[in-house]
Amino acid sequence: MDASFSPSGSPHARLKSQSFPGLLFCFPQKDLDAIMSELETTDNFRSFVNGDGANDDGDYENDDNYQDDVGVQDEEEVDSELQNEDDGDYDEFWIPGLSKEECISIDNMVDIRQFDMKEISNEVVRRLDFGDLELAYQLYCWYAKMSGFSVRKSHIVRNSFMETLQQTFVCSCAGYRKVTTSDTRIRKEKKESKCGCEAMFRVHVHFSTDRWHVTCWNFEHNHVLLDLKLSCLLAGHRKMSASDIMQVENYRKVGIRPPHMYAAFANQCGGYENVGFIRKDIYNEEGRIRRQHSSDARGALKYLYDLRKKEPMMYVSCTTDEESRLQRLFWSDTESQLLYQVFGDILAFDATYKKNKYLCPFVVFSGVNHHNQTIVFVAAIVTDETEETYVWLLEQLLVAMKGKAPYSIITDGDLAMRNAITRVMPGVSHRLCAWHLLRNALSHVRDKHVLKWLKKLMLGDFEVVEFEEKWKEMVATFELEDNSWIAELYERRMKWSTAHLRGHFFAGIRTTSRCEAFHAHVAKYVHSRTNLTDFVEQFQRYLTYFRYRAVVADYSSTYGKEVLQTNLRSLERSGDELFTKEMFQLFQSYLCRTIKLRVVDCKEMATFSVFTVVKYCSGSVWCVSHCPSTVEFTCTCMRMQSIGLPCDHILAVLVSLNFMELPSSLVLNRWSKLATEQIKDKYPDSAMYWDSQLMARYATLVEVSREVCEAAYRDEEEYDKMLHFLSNEATRLKSKQNNKHCVDDNQTHQQDDDFAGILDLVVVRSKGCGQVGMDESGRQRRIQKCWQCGGIGHNKRSCTNRPRNVNGCMSSTEQTNTMLQATHESYSEVGWTTLVSRTRTSYEEEEGEAR
Repeated sequence: MDASFSPSGSPHARLKSQSFPGLLFCFPQKDLDAIMSELETTDNFRSFVNGDGANDDGDYENDDNYQDDVGVQDEEEVDSELQNEDDGDYDEFWIPGLSKEECISIDNMVDIRQFDMKEISNEVVRRLDFGDLELAYQLYCWYAKMSGFSVRKSHIVRNSFMETLQQTFVCSCAGYRKVTTSDTRIRKEKKESKCGCEAMFRVHVHFSTDRWHVTCWNFEHNHVLLDLKLSCLLAGHRKMSASDIMQVENYRKVGIRPPHMYAAFANQCGGYENVGFIRKDIYNEEGRIRRQHSSDARGALKYLYDLRKKEPMMYVSCTTDEESRLQRLFWSDTESQLLYQVFGDILAFDATYKKNKYLCPFVVFSGVNHHNQTIVFVAAIVTDETEETYVWLLEQLLVAMKGKAPYSIITDGDLAMRNAITRVMPGVSHRLCAWHLLRNALSHVRDKHVLKWLKKLMLGDFEVVEFEEKWKEMVATFELEDNSWIAELYERRMKWSTAHLRGHFFAGIRTTSRCEAFHAHVAKYVHSRTNLTDFVEQFQRYLTYFRYRAVVADYSSTYGKEVLQTNLRSLERSGDELFTKEMFQLFQSYLCRTIKLRVVDCKEMATFSVFTVVKYCSGSVWCVSHCPSTVEFTCTCMRMQSIGLPCDHILAVLVSLNFMELPSSLVLNRWSKLATEQIKDKYPDSAMYWDSQLMARYATLVEVSREVCEAAYRDEEEYDKMLHFLSNEATRLKSKQNNKHCVDDNQTHQQDDDFAGILDLVVVRSKGCGQVGMDESGRQRRIQKCWQCGGIGHNKRSCTNRPRNVNGCMSSTEQTNTMLQATHESYSEVGWTTLVSRTRTSYEEEEGEAR
């Protein structure tokens, strides 16, 4: 025998000379001696001893801040049978020293659960034979959970082909924490759990059978083991299954918060102790989901471009700044564009703030459908609210909507918006939001009586001459001649006065409150910490619900007939058949008011007739024109042109002319039940916006599986049959899924390359986030300073100048003295005695609570 393989120098001899307190080998010593003697003569064994083939690559999975475990042997001195053994007759020894019949095969989790882990013996452990490495890990984890500790993966030994030969699992208390003496530590150190525990469980692979068996183990611990009720809370045993993660993802998509998620899991499992994880794990899972995208901007763009692959009409546009950061993002899906072709005559747009972690303004272009419901045409995220930005948004709107501009636009009065509309859509009627004007009036005119006058002038149905007279009366009564804001408001009267805007179609909208209400609904799903990718996904998801309301309204308008309230039954019934439910109710109120109107005169002209309509016991007079050839009606009140419904004056003329039904000229298509008939065939499948179909499939499979379980678990034969069938199917599906993931990963990398040059947005300060340093009453806030150093921008907890004790933390006395010193430096002597007394009292209370 070669000198280098003498018994004294062989790994066999070194193994025998090692001291393993409490460490048990799986093999009897005589069997191990025979195996080692035989292996020492093989070439493979010589290669192993010379260091060729096996190595400890230091891959310590799930072992943060790892330090060599005390009491565990050096992994370089491993058993020689771990290497490429001589191919011999393994029918006799399935595990060295044991025949195949003597081994206990572990091929699935069912085999693991058959053991009573609290009563498992060394002889049973010695005979264990695992189908793969993961099963060995699961068995030890199951044993650890029943015994009161948790497990982590430790040393891995691989050969030159990077194939795993050996894996060691240790107690989570193995080793010791690395001692850190950093003076810059801000957070308090967590409780120490590592205490040098020597408990371990080691397996290695048998190359002939490709199965794993135990080489050594130690079940002795040097720390207190927890009860089963407490061991479930150890990090190693808190695991969210794939179904739990899918449920969390589904909850997150509909805006459910983690505390409510956890309560739902507890309700399903019959108690919080049966959930299997804690609330913090849900937060961690949410963070993992958010971090899946390497770039937030690229993730949002990828989501939108994936939608565009499903619906070719979808329009997405974006711009970047000089640093290649996303600057503007504009998108409009297929259904929005189709709805715009029908209901795009009126457009309202407004910006909201603090709905994403970048604090970027979120701009929505909205309108109203035939059910008088808010609908969304376009959404955009921008980093500023300059005139150029709004010009770009309006230009993109025209491109997305095939050049069709709206008839009327309503905004909140922002100067940049007004200028952009004038530049891009000069012929569009522009109305300023009445609510925003009245709110601004509150800060410029303190008299509440003036506000009542302004509200009446903005919303009242006056003639232009009457409006001018009342305005002069208001200015004279309240002496507002020198008020510059009132003068400026009067100069803009063409954009807010109902008297001057009469005849311009605004569908009855006079404020941007619809946009505000929509933003309030969106705020239930997003917040100031939502990243851009989640924001876009949540918005599109909520948009599907917002559109589903129209489906419900269609049903309500189509199914059944409305109850008639007047004696003009034929005319009223025709309105019920033509208008949607919401618009018919408004039409019905107009029809009821005709009882107070009388047609007192009719003048015949060449091609039309003019009817004079008066109100009972009132001096109000209206003139209604009727053209018999075209069956068209117009009224001096111009409500038909402004709202799109026949006014009560026209209806009074119809009654006098004995009309049995509404003429088509008085039925605006946008308010009719058939408004969307021309675009229904072009609607995309709404399920593409979220995974509702996938969740429905998942729920169906769970329900069927539950029925199978209830039917099979009582019959032992059926139980074994179904268990075998389901295990085989699970293996097949996992293999298929793994292959599919490889292909999907390649495609994902290719898609990521398309947006590789686009960086995330920067946090911005927008117009609507309020004044910095001002409280609600407009007074300057006191600047908050650090009580430790008197600096600005941090507090005492994050101050880097805090004195430290041995463990890196300040004592209560040091904290008190330091805070008092900093307070003395940062505050004047005024009120010093009171401040010192309050400071000492607060810290004494904190110290008492700590005890």
